[in-house]
Amino acid sequence: MRLTVDLSVNDFDRDLFAERKLVFEQREGEGLVHVVLKLLAFALYFDPRLVVEPSFEDEYKPDLLIRADDYRPELWVECGQVTVRKLDKITFRYYTSRFAVVKQQRREIDDLLERCRGEVRRLEALELVAFDPNFCLRLADMLSGRNDVVVVIAGTSIQVVIGGVTETSTLHRIHAKA
Repeated sequence: MRLTVDLSVNDFDRDLFAERKLVFEQREGEGLVHVVLKLLAFALYFDPRLVVEPSFEDEYKPDLLIRADDYRPELWVECGQVTVRKLDKITFRYYTSRFAVVKQQRREIDDLLERCRGEVRRLEALELVAFDPNFCLRLADMLSGRNDVVVVIAGTSIQVVIGGVTETSTLHRIHAKA
């Protein structure tokens, strides 16, 4: 399934208002919630250089990526399922990069953080982000082929408007510490 999104982001914490047209391809075996996570991650880390599903010469591939001037990752974003092994490998290999993992619910990032302790050598490079229970599922139910989406971010709150319907969630962020 292909989703076209006209995205407007208003991030009060970064004093940012931006718009971007995006196309998301739902890959085989990929649920619509995974597409929602990529959309939310795009809004949270909005940057003109941010790319969805980039081509990347590595055994591992990010869901979203900002490249530095030297073509190495500046910001690497994983959405949904990710292994501890992958996080260890990419955070160690790209030692100057920042990394984010975006998941559906707070308990998922708490669990991931616990599994990463003692296994991920650069744990401090990770930011883990999640939302209230069922927030992503409700957003997935609202998406269709073509979508106007407004995302408002302020402090620990995120508000998403799709087709005139508003959903709000707490924004759960954990900056991992070694």
